[in-house]
Amino acid sequence: MEIPEFASRDTLTKLWWLHDSFWHAALVEELGFEQANRINLDVAEKLFRMMTNQLLRERVIERPRTIQDLLAIFKVVWKNAFFDGLYINDPISYNGNTAVWIGSKCYVHEAVKKARMLAGYECGCQAVRNGVMKALRLKPLHEIKESLVKGDGRCVIEITFAPE
Repeated sequence: MEIPEFASRDTLTKLWWLHDSFWHAALVEELGFEQANRINLDVAEKLFRMMTNQLLRERVIERPRTIQDLLAIFKVVWKNAFFDGLYINDPISYNGNTAVWIGSKCYVHEAVKKARMLAGYECGCQAVRNGVMKALRLKPLHEIKESLVKGDGRCVIEITFAPE
């Protein structure tokens, strides 16, 4: 007998991210925002480093040679980690070894805001990119110029390609 599964992988992904939100909220309740954010960022970096290393091992991606290669890798990682094309189709501009990504929608931001936990929440995007870039043996050079979490109307991220 075949065991039934969800009709869509998106359902499972959405439930997993909901679990992540509940886990963070429980940490905040138990330990406060400072420790919850520290733990959350540490775990996010490790998870995305592991995910990137697995994509390398399975030859889904290869080490980048340019900033364009790096942003293409981010798209692969995002496609495997997030749902509904989140972060994949947002505009990216390039200038030398630097790229600027502009995002206008973030499910994490929406969930944290809905839970009324935005005031103490520290965005995990920096840790996520750190994990990816460290797995690729790149210096994690990126800066959040604008952030939905900080109250800006969008996220603007500047990423620099710098092999170690």
